Amino acid sequence: MIKSLYIKDYAIIEELNIDFKNGLNIFLGETGSGKSIIIGAIDLLRGSRGDTSLIRKGADKALLEASFELNDHFKKTLADAEIDYDDELIVSRTIGEKSTIRVNGRMVTLNFLRELFDEEIDIHSQKDSQYLFKTANHLKLLDTFLNDDDLLSAVNESYKRYASLKKSYEDFLNNTPNSDDIDYFRFQIAEIDKAALDPLEEEELLKLEKKIKNYEREYNHLHNALAYYNEEKGIKESLYEAIRELEGLDDETELLEKLYNHHYELEDLFGKIEDQLASLDLSEERIDEIQDRLFEINKLKRKYHTDIEGILRYKDELLEKIKAFDERETYLAEFESKVEAALNGYMKEADLLSKKRKETALKLKEAIIKEVSDLELKYFDFAVAFKRSELSASGYDDVIFMISTNKGEELKPLNKVASGGETSRILLGLKSIFSRLMKISLAIFDEIDTGISGKAAGAVGLKMAKISQDMQVLAITHSPAVAAYGDHFYEVVKETFSDKTTTSIIPLAKDKTVEVLAVMIASDISDNSLLMAKELLNKAQSIKDEYAGK
Repeated sequence: MIKSLYIKDYAIIEELNIDFKNGLNIFLGETGSGKSIIIGAIDLLRGSRGDTSLIRKGADKALLEASFELNDHFKKTLADAEIDYDDELIVSRTIGEKSTIRVNGRMVTLNFLRELFDEEIDIHSQKDSQYLFKTANHLKLLDTFLNDDDLLSAVNESYKRYASLKKSYEDFLNNTPNSDDIDYFRFQIAEIDKAALDPLEEEELLKLEKKIKNYEREYNHLHNALAYYNEEKGIKESLYEAIRELEGLDDETELLEKLYNHHYELEDLFGKIEDQLASLDLSEERIDEIQDRLFEINKLKRKYHTDIEGILRYKDELLEKIKAFDERETYLAEFESKVEAALNGYMKEADLLSKKRKETALKLKEAIIKEVSDLELKYFDFAVAFKRSELSASGYDDVIFMISTNKGEELKPLNKVASGGETSRILLGLKSIFSRLMKISLAIFDEIDTGISGKAAGAVGLKMAKISQDMQVLAITHSPAVAAYGDHFYEVVKETFSDKTTTSIIPLAKDKTVEVLAVMIASDISDNSLLMAKELLNKAQSIKDEYAGK
């Protein structure tokens, strides 16, 4: 849910800071007061495109910032992008000569913002056809209602197996090698076999090559160190002479013992240096062998444009091609059998999915008719039309939502039938099901009551109140019958001064809400309009509480 929204120098808004609450938030105000500007700001913060025409006159940039309650989708998306988060999500967007988008202080792209709010915020207006009108989305919506991820995944995986085998089979048919190709394949196999490639050998050779590069430097240092110890008048001989001199004294036993100890320690130490020097004993012949072998390996790696593992895999592929050439008929029969088995496996899963979809379509029909009938469309009918399509990872079903709004009228595609107020109510009924299933966290309804009056308006208000039990709802309305079902009320006020026009939003207490509803009902405030507004509000709240079980 959205927790707060800050706007500065956007459209006709000079500066605005508003806190939102859970439930149904109703925005009231005169036409042109700027209610839809608030929705536009939220739309920009979820990733819609903006330009400098949105900046308030006289300002050089517009600033939009909102905080959102964290949920699992937000946390995962932020973690994947390595963006820190604490207890909320803060999105800010600056529109100007240099526009920027930041999420929790980190600069991000417009595409990232769209990914972040993908299926989190749904904005519904009279002008917007919405995702429900797009027939390409109908199969996904039906599968959302089906709610069987295991079956959908099984169909997806079995299709991948079938498609992969089918492609390999077609590639084999279209790219069959001739006898000259086979001769060349055999030549390459012989070349690779002769090289007797082994990744472990290469690893050892590279270590030796590195050792060779350091050989001369290490050899000289170790050899010189030993020379200082062993040469005439070197450390060893000088120490021995010193010991002989001390042996002629009677009272230097302790000192002599220490010299003996150092003598033996030095012998041990330089013995280790001798061993290390001996380990560097690489003959010129061995060095040449190492370098020649590495040259041979690198030559093949350059020729085949891959490493040793890749060359060995390529050899296996060549052997398979030769086998397929030599045993073509048998190979084709085996291939066709594998493809057929994969297709049968896929069709089994796809048939089961199609059957379950058709069963689910009947349940969806029943649920949608109930939801839409609540909105004073008693002759509304709904069905899911199935058509066989090409095989795909989602099965072989192509579906279209079909509706009828009048008694005796045949079913037609959803986007071909509904009009004005019917459109709003039908979409509202459908969204009361799908928005919850898609786990949308914020639903926004922008003047969807246009063209609706009487009992239908009250039904729309109650339906939005029901939807707000599962997600936060913001609604702009001109209908007092719709507004009366709100949990929280805000008045959008436009003020005109000598040099500017600006919009503000005022949270309304209950008595003030009654006054605003009274004006909506009778265009002015009177004892009669206040009484009507109070009765309307109390009745709506009572109906809403009864639904909520309070």
